[in-house]
Formats: sequence, structure tokens, C-alpha cells
Amino acid sequence: MTLQLNPMWTLAAALLAIQLGKRINAKLVWFERGNIPPAVTAGLFVSLVLAVLRWNGWLDLRFHAGPRDVLLLVFFASLGFGAHLRQLASAGKGALVICAGIVLVIVSQNFVGVMVAKAFGETPALGLFLGSAAYTGGHGTVVAWANTPYTAGLTGPLELGIGSATLGLVLGGLVAGPVSVWLATRDRSAARHATVFEGDVPAGPDREPVLSTDRWLPSLLWITLAMALAPLIGDWATAHGFKMPAFLAVLLVCVVLTNIADSAKRPLDTDVTDLIGTVALRIFLAIAMLSLDWVSLFEHIPMLLTAAVAQVVTTVAIAVLLVYNLFGRGREGAAATGGFIGFGLGAMPVGLAVMRRLNTRFGDTPRALLAITLAASLFTDTANALVITVFFRWLGSS
Repeated sequence: MTLQLNPMWTLAAALLAIQLGKRINAKLVWFERGNIPPAVTAGLFVSLVLAVLRWNGWLDLRFHAGPRDVLLLVFFASLGFGAHLRQLASAGKGALVICAGIVLVIVSQNFVGVMVAKAFGETPALGLFLGSAAYTGGHGTVVAWANTPYTAGLTGPLELGIGSATLGLVLGGLVAGPVSVWLATRDRSAARHATVFEGDVPAGPDREPVLSTDRWLPSLLWITLAMALAPLIGDWATAHGFKMPAFLAVLLVCVVLTNIADSAKRPLDTDVTDLIGTVALRIFLAIAMLSLDWVSLFEHIPMLLTAAVAQVVTTVAIAVLLVYNLFGRGREGAAATGGFIGFGLGAMPVGLAVMRRLNTRFGDTPRALLAITLAASLFTDTANALVITVFFRWLGSS
């Protein structure tokens, strides 16, 4: 029996899955400590149950793609509105080092993914879902790219990317901590005294509470405006021979809008847009996870594990050789390295959790914390989207 859910039932199922995931994480402490999102936890569990039902011919439950596609655009709009280039530049050399490391790890992860895909006889473009789309990007980025024209003809990019992103969350927490502790203990004599960064970004004025409708309505207006302008950018790019996914167009529009607003000293309310984006991402992830096709994923387990090992080696090597040495070694360098590995393999919360644990043991590292937070949050998603686009175009023409 096939059952197709309409948009409202799809949203209800996603919200129920998130609540289930919170309960599972509360029972299984390891999931909570590993920063596994509740949507991923419940989505994996429920999608496995649905796969068994589908495999035995009992129930084929289908979810509507409409809500997922809209929520994706809202999420990437919030990312673009948070890309304040002035703040990133004000963080100094440390942030520039992290940005350089981010570009290098994104490019390297994609080369590794392509090589692994070729080694297993798969289409090279499928390797991007073994690369930065999954590891540096995460679940949201995987789903975004899996639904673009670039993936036409690829087999199982969504499932492969989700599997890689989930492995990345686990490996990021397992690897980043030991590496950063090892660096901190082996070079403690070189540790530098940490200084608190004092930026030139003035404190914002007092505002209404973040849930005030007076703050939400303008933010919703900006998000809606960006989503309305994005198709015009996409059409212009298509007319010039450049296939631009809708989410990338929204991201770039929002980056431009927020930096124009900053230059005019009329900054947008990114506290609210971040909150809207977080809600959109959680529901979006739940829908994506519930829609997983596990049959396609099981066929690729050897390739998944091979790519995971290669990505760990690649990311750790870049973190130690580039980030640690250029950032300044010692306690600050070790913390920056641990945070870099955490978000380079898993997600930003993983990197921050590793840094907090290191600070508890060896002392505060405010310079590393600032550089990692700003560079990872303001630079990573835009750089990743642009590099992946270049790789898709290169692989499509090769």
C-alpha cells in the first residue's frame, strides 16, 4: 500500500519526529554528547522502520517535497544574513588563518571524495557527497545539493551524503578532542598568554524580546524579499550558461543585502533571522531524514567507510600542519585546531564543544574561540557552496 502525505501531514510528521528525537537523545546520553540533532536521531530510526515496511510490501509512505524546499531556502537566507564581512575582517590574522584552512579543507575533501568514487567505479560527481557537501557542510547542505540539476543521473546522492554527514558528526567528536589535547600537552612550553579580543563593532541598541512580532515581521519581510529576488539572479545566471541552484542564489542575495545594510549603519536583525533559520533547518532536516532510501545506502557502505577514513586523515593533516602552525601553536593553536577538526568533519557545535572541554583542562583560549566562531559561521557556507559549484561544473565538462 502506498500512502502519499500532503504538505500539512508532512510538516506534522516532521515535528513529531523532532519530539521523538529529543526523547531518544535524553535516553541515550551518547547521542546528546555527540551533538547529534534530534531530527537526525529520530529520522534515522523512523526511516529504518519505514524501509522495513516498504521492503516487505506492507506500507510505502511518501512525504511531500514542497515544505522541505521552502524551508531550505529560508535556512540559507538566514546563513546569508549572518555573513557580516566587516566582523570577519576585524578578527585579524587568526580568522584569516581559519578561512585559509576552510578553503583548503573544502577543496581537499572534494578531491578525496571524487577519487574514492572513481576507485569504486562510481560517477565522479557522486564523490562530492563524500566530500565537503557532507563533512564541512553537513546534513542541510547535502539535501540542498541533492535536489539540484547537477545531480540528475546520479544514484543515491542524498542517502550517500546523509550517511557521510552522520559519520562526520560522530568522527568529529571522536577525533578532534584527542588531537587537540595531544597538541596542547606536547607544546605547553610554547603556550601564549591569551588576550581578549576587543573589536570595533559597537554594541547594538536595546531591543524588544527576540520573540516580539515587532522584530519578526521586518525579518520575515527581508527573508521573503530575498527569496523573491533569488529567482531573478538564477535566471540571469542561467542565461549566461551558469546553473545556479535556488538556495545558492538566495544565499548570495542575503550576503549582499546584509553587508549593504551594515555599510549604511542600519544592520539587519540577525538574532531573529538566525532563530527563523534554526527552526527551518530542524524541520527541514526531519523531513529529509524521514525520506531516506536505505536500500540505496546499504549498497555503498564500503565506499562510505573508505571515504570517512580518508576524510579524517585529510582534515586532521590540514588542521595540524596549517592551522596549528600558522595560528600560533601552544594552547590557543591547539584549541583552534580542535575546533577546526570538529566543524570540518562534523558541525560547529562539535567544534565548540571540543574547545570548551579543552579550555576547562588547560585554560581559556579567547582568541581561538573568536576566530573559529567568526570564520566558521560567517565564511564556511558561502565558500563551500561556491567551491562545490565549481567542482560540479568541472566534473560536468570533464
